[in-house]
Amino acid sequence: MKFRVGAILAAVAMFVAASPTYAQGVIVGAKVGVNFASASVSDEEEEEFSTNKTGFVAGGFIDVPVAPQFSFAPEVLFSQKGNRLEDGDNFISVNLTQVQVPVLFKANFSGGSVRPFVVAGPAFGFTASAKTKFDFDGDAGEEDVKDTVEPVEFSLVFGGGVKFGQASLEVRYDLGLNDLSKDDDDEVKTRTWSILFGFGFGK
Repeated sequence: MKFRVGAILAAVAMFVAASPTYAQGVIVGAKVGVNFASASVSDEEEEEFSTNKTGFVAGGFIDVPVAPQFSFAPEVLFSQKGNRLEDGDNFISVNLTQVQVPVLFKANFSGGSVRPFVVAGPAFGFTASAKTKFDFDGDAGEEDVKDTVEPVEFSLVFGGGVKFGQASLEVRYDLGLNDLSKDDDDEVKTRTWSILFGFGFGK
């Protein structure tokens, strides 16, 4: 996983170095927020009892101008996704933690002190851990299920927000594209809404 993340970051660095404006107007910073995660599952019974679960997301970003009003804005995030199935007092929660690398392109709109923007692009999520927590009729426990989850997720990210000064507030949707379950009988794809607060340093 470290090799894959490193390869993507190296590609990002090459893109930045190749940009004629990479040294002008570059902003680096951090983001933190909350995920409202769920999953699309092929099992109709599981789909019926599926609900959202809340997770944490945080990481860093770089914003590199590439044209007037447009920038290249890759990120590295620690992101908690998953799903929760509930039936009365019984539940099973799937807790998926990823090191995610969104490779985003950003359109910035002119404005006053509050400036809107939109982002879109692919993302690569590398599975760091996967666990289930359950409680069935008082029989509770936790189990490591990383071996049953695909090591890499490919997703499409799009969203928008506003920037005020060096701070930003953003809402985005992360659409998982590939089946994360190694079980041939089930298909599981993540669906995640995120609210992110960011702060950058630079011109």
